[in-house]
Amino acid sequence: FRLVNTYGAFGTVGQERDELIISSAMTVDGEWKEYEFPIKPGNVQKPPRWISPYHYRLDWQLWIASLYGGIEQSPWIYTLLIKLLERDELVMKDLIAKDPWDGKKPKYIR
Repeated sequence: FRLVNTYGAFGTVGQERDELIISSAMTVDGEWKEYEFPIKPGNVQKPPRWISPYHYRLDWQLWIASLYGGIEQSPWIYTLLIKLLERDELVMKDLIAKDPWDGKKPKYIR
């Protein structure tokens, strides 16, 4: 099945999609919890999200960063990781779908 006309940066979408997963923990050996973003794929048991007419740029940029092979090629992600560790109010409120720590500050992030 193909569309008649393609739109956007990519003419086709592959069957596999690599994703960067950001998770944090209170201790190095402790439980690591994943951050959920509004649109970025994560839990495959959840239904697909309705995103139109909005474009969730951060979710999109995380996918693009995964295409480059990791965060070394996308240094802006380091700033995001620091802001997540610091629990920056705007980042937690506007960019994260669900806080895995319910308001507590994690110590480690990956």
